[in-house]
Amino acid sequence: MSAHDDMLIRVHGEWKGWRTAEVRFRDLQEVHWFQPNQAPHPLIHGYISCTEIVTGEIPHACGRTAPHRLLVCVLRSHTLPTAFAELARCADEHHAASRAGQLQMPASRSEASPNRSSFTPMRSISDR
Repeated sequence: MSAHDDMLIRVHGEWKGWRTAEVRFRDLQEVHWFQPNQAPHPLIHGYISCTEIVTGEIPHACGRTAPHRLLVCVLRSHTLPTAFAELARCADEHHAASRAGQLQMPASRSEASPNRSSFTPMRSISDR
């Protein structure tokens, strides 16, 4: 459990978009570094459920199939330094875990099925 769990974090649907929403720190899932097209450097991104938005709006089609998992961006300039530091730590852990997974080779070809996804869900921030 983090001291920031109930803190509201401003998130963006696009790194240079003007529409924002606020979500609880604990609701941000799979925090990672990602460099969108034309972004000057990698930025912190994560996933939220559209039902976890406290205020604001991230544009998406939300019909009868809700909730939706939305990729969002967290900008340093809109986040308290201590909360951003915790998010950066989580993104660094995700990056290290991803790199370690890429370096592991299956023992045999039969273990490396092209139809099976290598995606493993990450824990939420509050699980750490």
